[in-house]
Order: sequence, then structure tokens, then C-alpha cells
Amino acid sequence: MRMPPAIRLMRPKQWIKNGFIFAPLFFAHQFTHPASWGLTLIAVAAFVLLSSAVYVGNDIKDIAEDKLHPVKSKRPLASGDMSVGSAIALGIGLVAAALAVLAILPPACGIIAAIYVCLNVVYTLWLKKLALLDIFFIAMCYVLRVLMGCAALSVTVSSWIILTTFLLALFLGFGKRYNEMAIPDYVKIKPNLKQYSRELLDRLVIICGGGALMSYAIYTTEMARALGHVEMVYTVGFVAFGLFRYLQCVYVHGQGGEPELVILKDKLQLLNIALWLICTLYILF
Repeated sequence: MRMPPAIRLMRPKQWIKNGFIFAPLFFAHQFTHPASWGLTLIAVAAFVLLSSAVYVGNDIKDIAEDKLHPVKSKRPLASGDMSVGSAIALGIGLVAAALAVLAILPPACGIIAAIYVCLNVVYTLWLKKLALLDIFFIAMCYVLRVLMGCAALSVTVSSWIILTTFLLALFLGFGKRYNEMAIPDYVKIKPNLKQYSRELLDRLVIICGGGALMSYAIYTTEMARALGHVEMVYTVGFVAFGLFRYLQCVYVHGQGGEPELVILKDKLQLLNIALWLICTLYILF
């Protein structure tokens, strides 16, 4: 059954990105603390509301561009399933709800949320038109999600996890741009895409993917030494497979335009993520 236009405008399939808020539960060893789970779930709820409001704003501004994209043209505003006035009302409601949820969390969470919103405003009005900076912005939003989880629990995680998150987000972002470059009509109206080439994006994807893999490998080595569990290094295999499988989707199957959907629809990726999670929890706890 098709979801109502208002729900589709909130892009629930992209809420998977907010899974990065759960990272501190694992990497700061809070997984067995019920109170930590509660705070993390509240932080996720706040970011779901805020990110949905941002998606509404982006879709309002990008109606003309989205109509020329084979997938984005099906979005509620671009397809005419929902009016701009209704979208504005929805966006305001989402922001109000997010503020109410943030009031429950530590003040640092509110600061991170404010930075996220400000960055998105700058992105919508300016950064999205600039090649490279557009993807660096996306990567920063992933990092902010990890920091949101840390702020909610008042903990810190290894700097290697922050770096891995940043590089992984760059990897996914450049893979998305690589896919978009295959749509000539879309490239013509996107100022940032005119500043890319598939050759450049090919190299950036490889550099960022390799960097993410190496930074995670260094993290596991650091944790193996600190915890005395050399088994932590074995989880690098799952991360390597996940990256390589995504590269296969981008280069062989021509996917990558919506990274979250590529992952959610890939049974091998889901199995790989589940195995990584099980092994990591077993080793850490």
C-alpha cells in the first residue's frame, strides 16, 4: 500500500541514516545500560523530526529540478500529490515537535541540532551548488549524528570512529554523485554536477572507501590492544565486504543514487551488517 504524501515527503526510508546515533551505545560500551538506550532513542526521534523537516524544505526548493529526475520526480511535490502550502505547514509542525523532544535531552544535543539545521540552510541556499563542498556537507551531517549520540549519553568515542564515519559518508556521497552523472538531463540543471566528471568521482569513491576501511582497521587494532581481545580485528572483514559489495552495486549494477535503498534492498548487505553487529557485540560485551 502506498504511503500518504505527507509521510513520503518526510522520506522515512532515509531515517536509516539516523542509525549512526546508536554508534556510542556500542563504541562507548553503553549497550547494556537501559537508561542509555532510552536517551539514545529520544535523540533519534529528535533527529528524525529535524531531518524530515529539512527534507521538506529541500523538496520545496527543488521542485523544478526533481521533475527531471527519474526517481525524484515521483516525490509528492514534484509529482503534484501535495501542495506547497501543505508542505510548509508540515515542516513547521515537524520543527515544533523536534524542539519539544530536544527539551528532554542534555543541552549539548540542542546545540548539535541547531548546527545541523544551520548547515542545512547554508547547504540548501549555497553549498549544494558547489562540487566537493556538497559532499563534505553530507559527511559532516553523518558526523553530527554520531556526536548527537555522544551528547545524549554524555560520553566520547574514539576519534577513529569519527574519522571512519566521515570517510564512509564521503564514500557514499561520491557514489551517489557517480550515479547521478549518468542522467544527462539532470546534470544540465544541477550546477554542482557540471563541476564533476565520472573519472574524478571514480577516484574519489576509491580514495574515500579505502580511507574508511583503513581508519576502521586502525580503530579495531586500538581496541584490541586496549581490551586484550584480538578478535576485534576480525570484524574488519565485514566492513571490507560491505564496502566492496556497495562498489559492485555502483559500478556493475548502476545503483547508488539512493545509498540507503541500495543497502536496505540488498540481502547480502543486510546479512553482512547483522553478522558484523553480532560479532562486535559478542567481542565487546
